[in-house]
Amino acid sequence: MVLDLACGPGSATRLAAEAVGPSGRVTGFDLSPAMLEVARTKTTTASAAPIEYIEAPADALPVAEASFDVAVCQQGLQFFPDRQAALAEMHRALRPGGRLGVAVWTEISDSPLFFALYKALLDVAGAALADRYRNGPWGFPDAGQLLKVLEGAGFSDVRVEGRSLDVRFESGPSQFASTLAASGIAADIETFGTPTTRQAHPRIRRPRRTAHGQRRHPLADGLQSRGRTPLTRATRGASCRAPRIPRSTG
Repeated sequence: MVLDLACGPGSATRLAAEAVGPSGRVTGFDLSPAMLEVARTKTTTASAAPIEYIEAPADALPVAEASFDVAVCQQGLQFFPDRQAALAEMHRALRPGGRLGVAVWTEISDSPLFFALYKALLDVAGAALADRYRNGPWGFPDAGQLLKVLEGAGFSDVRVEGRSLDVRFESGPSQFASTLAASGIAADIETFGTPTTRQAHPRIRRPRRTAHGQRRHPLADGLQSRGRTPLTRATRGASCRAPRIPRSTG
């Protein structure tokens, strides 16, 4: 049984279902009804495990203790208001010996395309909006801090491994710039209007190298680059319980 926290449109959820097979079960949790609606429209093969999608906050999952074998969270942890509480909840949901996998992005400068868009936003919209964009998906880049919150949530045998991932936009800068519509600053971008988005497009083409001087990989009629993630694996111990995490009273 697999738990996918912050499952969004179900991309990792469906991969987990294929990996587990028809004898398993996968449950995806997300706080966004819109994302879950999209996830439910996606199909899997006959060889995949059945999937259930549930709307729930990360720090209050409606599941019994020790009811899952594996928990994953792909690019969601950095958005949680209380990361350690969310991790403690995944710890609670896992059986003793259960495994956890977490992926977040490193610094935005390690993702040349998105770093170019960040710099375009700096030029066009100013530092306040650009920094809000940077502090979304790339808002928890420190592998040492990730290790600390995992151990604080009760996990053991925590291993962090840096990975590089290819990022492709076959239709080029316009397709890439459209990712702003799914970002945390989408509403702000709309207030600037189409001219601002058009201003940003040529700036996206500028960088030819990463922040470390490496050349970007070319992609015919499109864009290709790389991003980095500290891929993290951990285990719920055979007898340990997560420490009690005080709930915020707001």
